Amino acid sequence: MQLIAIAAQSLEGFITRRDEPGTEFTSEADKKWFTQLMEEFPVKVMGRKTYDAAKPHILKQVKSGKRGLRIILSRSPEIYSDQEIPHKIHFTALPPEKQLDIIRSAGYQDASVAILGGSSVYTEFLKAELIDEFWITLEPQLFGSGMPLIHRSWTGQLELLESSRLGESSILLKYRCKNYKNADG
Repeated sequence: MQLIAIAAQSLEGFITRRDEPGTEFTSEADKKWFTQLMEEFPVKVMGRKTYDAAKPHILKQVKSGKRGLRIILSRSPEIYSDQEIPHKIHFTALPPEKQLDIIRSAGYQDASVAILGGSSVYTEFLKAELIDEFWITLEPQLFGSGMPLIHRSWTGQLELLESSRLGESSILLKYRCKNYKNADG
């Protein structure tokens, strides 16, 4: 199982513009790339706020019969029990290691898993030493404030694997997380 954290951020490292939820700030090139990329990931893990921002799109995909599992992290998953769809949308407060058990038991033991944020989700998976790679789109914007990519200090290292342009001014950076075990180790 490979866990890839995927994020878009401003040049100063914010994944939201001030207190605005979601990624409306991203370029059309990033939106197109991200939409195509999500077809490659049968399992997606995200926080409740990320789910809320993408809920109409997620429900449309689920209703169209697209295969895949979405794990939504919430401090109060019971509040969302009416939105749970077996083998499609699962709400949990379990730590990252236990979420991998859910993924495996659903039959995705060899799947690539997209970790889609937000900040708390990225932080918890890094802290648990489970992220294999970070794919970050740098958008040519400065917000002055917003939600940072992670909200605790992390001392691991990243190794640049690839950089490429998305459109005229957005840059995609792919990093490998080093100095800790992977999701199966």
